[in-house]
Amino acid sequence: MNYRQMAVFLVICGLQILVGNWVGAKGYVSGAAAAAFVESIPGLLVLLAIIVGGVAVAHFIPWKGLPAVAYIVTLGCIVTIPGFPGSEMLTAYVSKISFIGLCTPILAYAGLAVGKDIDALKSQGWKIVVVGLFVFVGTFIGSAIIAEIVLRMMN
Repeated sequence: MNYRQMAVFLVICGLQILVGNWVGAKGYVSGAAAAAFVESIPGLLVLLAIIVGGVAVAHFIPWKGLPAVAYIVTLGCIVTIPGFPGSEMLTAYVSKISFIGLCTPILAYAGLAVGKDIDALKSQGWKIVVVGLFVFVGTFIGSAIIAEIVLRMMN
């Protein structure tokens, strides 16, 4: 993927996130949804800046062993560390974006990517369904155990 395609992809995802945030607001016909739409624009710009910064770091780092997503996540973690200059402001902006509005385009593109390789999925057979079920159940039980331990520690 070249940089022009990536820029177009980011703009499309950004618009989808804004629409998802607007629809996800309570009563999307009311003024509350319009306010949620406008309030989410700075947060979206922050997220897009973090993405562009992470891709730039991945491009300019001499070691090409890590994918760009690792640099994006690392940069996002660094700029939101309490005490980092402007982290409170960035966190306040990004908190205006709903999680569902953010995940919807990502999951849609992931579904398209899997659908594109449906023959590879078919070649796995029924075994991939069993593995998927074990992964889902294991993740759920592991999360529940961790949550239970943390809640018991907090009383």
